Amino acid sequence: MKNLLFLGVDKMKFQSRKDWWLTFILWGSMLLLIGIGGFTLFAGEFHLSKIFVVFPLMIVFPIFMLWMWLTTFYVIDDSHLLIRYGPFKKNIPLSAIVSVKNTTNPSSSPALSLQRLEIAYNRYDSVLVSPQNRDQFLELLSKRCPNVKLMS
Repeated sequence: MKNLLFLGVDKMKFQSRKDWWLTFILWGSMLLLIGIGGFTLFAGEFHLSKIFVVFPLMIVFPIFMLWMWLTTFYVIDDSHLLIRYGPFKKNIPLSAIVSVKNTTNPSSSPALSLQRLEIAYNRYDSVLVSPQNRDQFLELLSKRCPNVKLMS
């Protein structure tokens, strides 16, 4: 229950599960970008062009990656599934959800773990999520979407 947040009577927030290896890769990449950027800026001759090329790699990208890491979550209310990841958000009507199945698909998605759920909605759309409390997420989703097909 620690990663589950009740936002009111009809809303529940689920944090994304985070794999240890992905944590290592993300934090390592951020530190590497900052380190290489700092070395590039302060080693050798100073050129104004270094600021425009190196600064975004050194500061902006790590901040963006951290933003995505810290703000990936899912909210189920009485009519929608809101998926939030950094500056991006996807709002899926619960009535559009057709099926949910377990997957380890490594495709890019708003999921910070390979223990994922593939949510099919509308006719041909799908999204991968990785809620921390998968069983509670599925239980609430099946209550709110009585016509959803839960597949193993």
